[in-house]
Amino acid sequence: MRRHLRIVVPTIFLMALALYCVLPHPTQDQMQLEAIAAESRHLMVTHPLDPSEQRADIPKGQWPPAIAKLEPYSVTVRHGMLDITTKPFFDGGWGYGFALDKRDLTMLVECWSELGRGVYWHGPC
Repeated sequence: MRRHLRIVVPTIFLMALALYCVLPHPTQDQMQLEAIAAESRHLMVTHPLDPSEQRADIPKGQWPPAIAKLEPYSVTVRHGMLDITTKPFFDGGWGYGFALDKRDLTMLVECWSELGRGVYWHGPC
């Protein structure tokens, strides 16, 4: 029995570590969050939506440096927010959102964790 435990416990630990490494995690760097917030504001101003539009996808070539550093899947301006999807998934995936008012975020408010500077993080919700 002990022989099996010496194999099973490290295997479970390595599997948990691998799973942790595969799943996206938000940055906690406040300088980077400040840059993301500033760039998000700029994108929202330079890509205004018409009342009839729901969203505007920003082409990869127009992503500013701090946002591009996140290696996003997509960057989208929506009414009152900027959505930065880093890993898509059927129920929203993982990513960042910027909004002056948390109620403007696209998912349920409970799905978002505040990182600071008006930048939020979400996982599948």
